[in-house]
Amino acid sequence: MSFCSAMASSRPRFAAAFTPSFRRDNSINGALCKSGGVSKTMALSSTTSPSRADTANTNDELQHRSNVVRDNSKLSLAPMMEYTDRHFRHLVRLISDKTLLYTEMVAANAIAHERGHALSSSVNGDGGNTLVEDARNSASLLDIDSFDPSYLLRFLGQGHNPEGASVLQLGGSDPEQVFLAARTVHEFNQLQQQQTQQQSSPQTPIFCDYSAINLNCGCPSPKVAGKGCFGAALMEDADLVRRLTTSMHEGAAGTMPITVKCRIGTDEGYAFTSKEYLARSEEEEYQKLKQFVETVASDGVVTDFQVHARIAVLGKNYSPSDNRKVPPLRYQHVQRLAQEFPELNISLNGGVDTLSGVKRELDECGELDGVMVGRGFVANPWAFAMADEVLYPDLLRSTRPKNRMELLEAYGRHADYEEEQWDPVKIRRFVTKAVSHIFAGEPKAKRYRIALDEIAGLPKKMDRERKQNPNAVQASQPPLSELILTAATTHLSEEVLYRTPEESYGKVLWDEEQAERRRAGASTVVLGGGMNGREAGIATNRLIEDWQTSRKADEANERECETGVSTI
Repeated sequence: MSFCSAMASSRPRFAAAFTPSFRRDNSINGALCKSGGVSKTMALSSTTSPSRADTANTNDELQHRSNVVRDNSKLSLAPMMEYTDRHFRHLVRLISDKTLLYTEMVAANAIAHERGHALSSSVNGDGGNTLVEDARNSASLLDIDSFDPSYLLRFLGQGHNPEGASVLQLGGSDPEQVFLAARTVHEFNQLQQQQTQQQSSPQTPIFCDYSAINLNCGCPSPKVAGKGCFGAALMEDADLVRRLTTSMHEGAAGTMPITVKCRIGTDEGYAFTSKEYLARSEEEEYQKLKQFVETVASDGVVTDFQVHARIAVLGKNYSPSDNRKVPPLRYQHVQRLAQEFPELNISLNGGVDTLSGVKRELDECGELDGVMVGRGFVANPWAFAMADEVLYPDLLRSTRPKNRMELLEAYGRHADYEEEQWDPVKIRRFVTKAVSHIFAGEPKAKRYRIALDEIAGLPKKMDRERKQNPNAVQASQPPLSELILTAATTHLSEEVLYRTPEESYGKVLWDEEQAERRRAGASTVVLGGGMNGREAGIATNRLIEDWQTSRKADEANERECETGVSTI
């Protein structure tokens, strides 16, 4: 019996009223952003008190975005650095209308810094940093007649096609910086709306329309959890997390849902070993997690939590990979949260890498609102092509691509647009990487990836040759869309290229069934939730291992590119 089944008869209600809070925390209003951004005091004092109509519009916008998030939460794409960029998110949106998309984590101080630079440039005209403080403090991006948004779009930009239900994840531990970051997101949302309404064609169009903003309280990377103390380390200071989310809420002018991604805890207070961890009280661990959620949700700003069902080991030099493998999964904690806090939107993360696994978790615990998948999605995106039909059976099928040939044709339009807007030398490798694993597990898929890698390197190769021999005449290259299609049709069979999502999902289920039969008892340890079927199975694990191998090659290639271009 699952934990949810055992607790079905008891569902205590959370005492706090989960309605949006528009209170301002006066204790943080007066501080200046450490990165040199706008002072919240001046920014807020420069506006008049909202009218009843303004408040109603704000509430309507918040309610609309909250509904979008909740209506698309059954499956979400986990935030993954250097992978869930706008190119991969566009690919996933072509595959699924309903998957909730998460961006890579973006550092709030980076947005605040670029925001300050944009405001400074608008006054100085030269991008300098010398500026009368009051002028910067009273400024808003909406008040600037013209400024170059391209630097901020490195962090905030979406594809030129509507991204649908999507969440921007922020990392930070300074209330002023996350305020400025959230304010920038809100203003860019408004700038896109203005461009759309005016049907203008600016030199740098703004595509930014996020449904919500998420605070990262789950990343265990030493780069995040060390200096600056954000990510999973924030779980040890729930009051700070509450202040951060309140600042984000205020920065977005109360118009965007604020969500939190966290772990079930950390190793704070003891030296982690598997033996020591298993000997510790599970009940105490859950109660600490519960207290964290209660504190963060206490003012009604945060009503959505995405919980990775492992602790974060911060006291040892564990890599993110170690933190995904060594601490055991405890699904029962996340299930119990969903049971005890029905007012909250609770999603499970960790150890689920297949569409069938997502459905199983949702079926076993009806109180769960969703499941978040990361590595499984990136390693084999086409395996989720039936997500809408499986998870939303009453939904009418849209005009999504009917096979991977159509998928590549649709993605090719995105690829060509990107290369028209940005330098192919800098952008191509990131555009092609998004479609490198759509044939995962198929015959000759590796040859396709090798061909794609060669295509990705062409602009840089030609640029190097042009610099070495400026007078040489270079042959023209076909558009990127054509190169991608040629790579696929050269190396993949028609049966693979034109297999439908239904046929592909049937094959995946059959492979999983055969792998389960061959299983020799090897499985990731899962405490309290049962072991059978918790991991995707041998076939899926093999695909993930294959993806991880290719990921190392990707990282080596990306180091050759200029710093920061991955977010262009």
